Amino acid sequence: MAEHVLLVEDDHELRSLLVDVLSDAGYEAVPFASAKAALGAIAAGQAADVVVTDLIMPGMQGQDLLRELRGLRPELNVIIMTAFGSIDSAIELVKAGAYDYLTKPLGADDLLLAVERALSESRLRREIAQRSRVAAAGALRGFIGPSRPMQEVFQLLPRAATSRHAVLITGESGTGKELVARALHELSGRGPFVTVNCGALPEQLLESELFGHEKGAFTGADRAKEGLFEAAHGGTLLLDEIAELAPALQPKLLRALEHGEIRRVGATQPRAVDVRLVAATNRDLENEVELGRFRGDLFWRLNVLTIHVPPLRERAADIPLLAEYFLEEAAADARATATADAPPPPKVPRTIAPEAVAILTAYAWPGNVRELRNAIHRAATLVSGDEIRPEDLPPRVRQGGEAASLVAGASRQQLSLRDLERLYVLEVLRQVAGNKSRAAEILGFDRKTLYRKLEEYRTEYPDESV
Repeated sequence: MAEHVLLVEDDHELRSLLVDVLSDAGYEAVPFASAKAALGAIAAGQAADVVVTDLIMPGMQGQDLLRELRGLRPELNVIIMTAFGSIDSAIELVKAGAYDYLTKPLGADDLLLAVERALSESRLRREIAQRSRVAAAGALRGFIGPSRPMQEVFQLLPRAATSRHAVLITGESGTGKELVARALHELSGRGPFVTVNCGALPEQLLESELFGHEKGAFTGADRAKEGLFEAAHGGTLLLDEIAELAPALQPKLLRALEHGEIRRVGATQPRAVDVRLVAATNRDLENEVELGRFRGDLFWRLNVLTIHVPPLRERAADIPLLAEYFLEEAAADARATATADAPPPPKVPRTIAPEAVAILTAYAWPGNVRELRNAIHRAATLVSGDEIRPEDLPPRVRQGGEAASLVAGASRQQLSLRDLERLYVLEVLRQVAGNKSRAAEILGFDRKTLYRKLEEYRTEYPDESV
């Protein structure tokens, strides 16, 4: 269906010319000779996807129309047309909410480019609004954040959801790959959502789970059983940890993807299935192909649409919001466990102290969002006050976060990478009162490496205590 462009221009010849330009480009051009007439039509329900209006007209001016539309249809993009001498006024209107301005005399290409940009921005805004509604409904429960990496994921979701191609979700453990898969499913409007971990079952059992089996197909198969592909018919099947899929099962999965059919274990005839496949992995599948552990043709079949879920350390701006969300979640869990006969649950703190937030933001979170959630739930359970303070955080988080904060401050002094490393190692040791085993665990070293580094520091800095 063609998108509607409402054109408001009092000059009859120019209005007719612009209508022709827009119509030839495939738009439904709706002309008006006055702002008042356009406003009345929109108020009465006239379809409109973007408005292009002159600035200076008899009666209601372009800026008045913009102001009224901001109240009536705030999502509607408005493009202002103006003579060269009124550019200052047009710029002020952009600041007041107009999407763009064009100077007369107009070029057809300039008009069409501005209209397409305005429509693209409107489509994106609608997609984000749809994503927000899904989030409110729970499809993106706990999957929030204003950071740029997360906004890129949010923008991909609606477009990927409407495609019938397989989707590959990549990311470290604990980043929320299953949440992304569930959000894709909710946005798609398809039927059931079925999930299986490919690394949790032995090869023979996984084949039966995926494709089903006939009665007598193997010892113990006393009845026929449908597999997960059939259970997900009309819906979505998530294959988690797809890199763990046994080589013998990979060609069978490829056939299901290419032909839309599966064959039960022990069956002679295939069965047609309508399944949207989503695969997730924390490994580099392309590298797995190079190593001969994963079929190249299956990889390229899965890799049509890829969504990468960034690790938490790459989206530190999201940590305060996520921490608040998990604190509210902990409070809701506590309320849910309360009964009339049971004693009241422990009081959950209402806030997180700024010093604790700073530590949470500085910590590297190797366990990603899952680790953050556990840390907040633990602190909410153990703390007795109204807020979570640094001492209420798990020792690993507190020590790592404080050391990272110290190093971040030192980095502003333009220290060398070697000095930063030494500063970090020594601060972690201080935090654990010299316990080298504990320090090595936090740093991700083995004890031998830690001892070697300490000896190097003593040699390089003989005048300092190490």
